[in-house]
Amino acid sequence: MIFIIICIYSGEYLSNPNVLPIKYIKVEGEFSNLSNTELKDTVEKNIRGGFFHLNVNEVRMALLDIPWVREVSIKRIWPDSLKVIVSEQDASARWGDFGLLNHSGEYFSPNIESIPNDLPILFGPDNSEVKLLEKFRTIQNALQSLPFRLGIVSVTLNNRRSWSFVLKNGVTVIIGRYAFEDRFNRFLKIIPTFFPDQINEIKSIDLRYSNGLSVFWKNKFNISSN
Repeated sequence: MIFIIICIYSGEYLSNPNVLPIKYIKVEGEFSNLSNTELKDTVEKNIRGGFFHLNVNEVRMALLDIPWVREVSIKRIWPDSLKVIVSEQDASARWGDFGLLNHSGEYFSPNIESIPNDLPILFGPDNSEVKLLEKFRTIQNALQSLPFRLGIVSVTLNNRRSWSFVLKNGVTVIIGRYAFEDRFNRFLKIIPTFFPDQINEIKSIDLRYSNGLSVFWKNKFNISSN
């Protein structure tokens, strides 16, 4: 009888949401654009109830609402603590003027002040983020095989599904809507025939031809090759 009474009392005691309140929060992770203080404050603001009644998923979702947070793991530690492990987003490219893409091509939009200026910028229609990031990597990797270094600052897929990209020296390369691989390979073959100083004088290269290309120079002296 006494045992039953104790069990009933214990059950009622533990069912009280104010029993065993969370007193300690430990945040772990490597951060460049997040702070332990910000994360801890977010956890504290979203704690409802004690150790047994805490809605861990509610706290997790509140943390995931922070743009630079990619993933969150929360563990209760008896009797009054939480261990919060946070993974920060890794920005691989800018998306338009105000957003970022992580390494998987997933979009996130932090405060504009926190967006790195040295990332490549990608422009494209909605739901083309993964395709643009993959195309950027294809172009970047191929450029590294050239005898001289050519960096890339942007890739664009416009509303007509026409591809173009811009090199770090300002040269715009127009691929067009069709035969991306063939036209890009043509660019890789022709560009080493120019001297590095000549490349810096090019304004744009248009590859929207069956077999040739057009070179537009900054001094307005233009040539075509077929």
